[in-house]
Amino acid sequence: MEYALIDRPVVTIYDLPAETMQGDAGVLSAIGDEGLYGQACRVLAGPGGTAADGTALPGDFTEILTFYGYHGYVHAAQLRFCTGGELRARLQSRRALAGRTTDVLSLPGVQGVRLLTLERGGTLRLAPPEQPTPGWARVLLNDGTAGYVWQVALEPVLYRETAVFALDGARRFDEAFALAEGTQPRQLVEQALARCFAGSEAAFRAAVLATAKKYLGVEYRWGGKSSRGIDCSGLTSTSYLQNGVLIYRDAKIMEGWPVRAIPRTAAQPGDLLYFPGHIALYLGGGEYIHSTGAAQSGGVVINSLDPASPRYRQDLDEALYTAGTIF
Repeated sequence: MEYALIDRPVVTIYDLPAETMQGDAGVLSAIGDEGLYGQACRVLAGPGGTAADGTALPGDFTEILTFYGYHGYVHAAQLRFCTGGELRARLQSRRALAGRTTDVLSLPGVQGVRLLTLERGGTLRLAPPEQPTPGWARVLLNDGTAGYVWQVALEPVLYRETAVFALDGARRFDEAFALAEGTQPRQLVEQALARCFAGSEAAFRAAVLATAKKYLGVEYRWGGKSSRGIDCSGLTSTSYLQNGVLIYRDAKIMEGWPVRAIPRTAAQPGDLLYFPGHIALYLGGGEYIHSTGAAQSGGVVINSLDPASPRYRQDLDEALYTAGTIF
């Protein structure tokens, strides 16, 4: 199979076909990213196959490219493999995004059997209700099993996953995405804003910050991207993604994704702040939201670039080397 869906609420995507690696500090985790339920990926090599670098894949590791262009390795048992036709049909169906941690139940009532617990960002197909029940939505799991979710827990899926059909490891991400969308790379952001926010830059900026703030207090997790734990670039990239724009997953500006560098003094709310190995979202007024591994925080917090603020972090103020924007 060429394609797959993430088939667990949260799935680890490793940078190597191994769960750990040896580092200067000892045995380290090889986690690079996390996939969320229902998200699509391209399968480059299956268990026992040969990876793109020519090495044999051990165990049940599967080499993948996520729909937002992240390369990594996933345990095959945590994927649901599908054909291109099956994936296209799914992406063209009515879907919803879990706007919070939420249970999928066997019936539209709180005493239903819990079939699955989704983290914010997981996706489900919507299905016509057999008997409409106020407050509940009927949904389909990856395997077609029907269940029910509180309607208030669901949000629209604003991003497009079509890049997965054109990603081949050779094209730049924006070229692959534009090819799949039948447009030009420079038009991807403009079209996303037109589709999701009636073209309003201000509405997009406000929505990105509102999404990021929903993760306040979540613990820092290296490679994390859910309310179980999230890292700095996980917070920024998922805040953009859930509002329709796909940016680079790691803490740097990368050619082929839409962010461009601007002076820190030009940053507006919703723009990105870049530090060596770290990234944050600018809130305005000198404040920013980020997921930090610093001992005094250990998670998603708000800090400031203003020395007079009690939230000021001198180390990050001095390390900030550029801001970034998609506009």
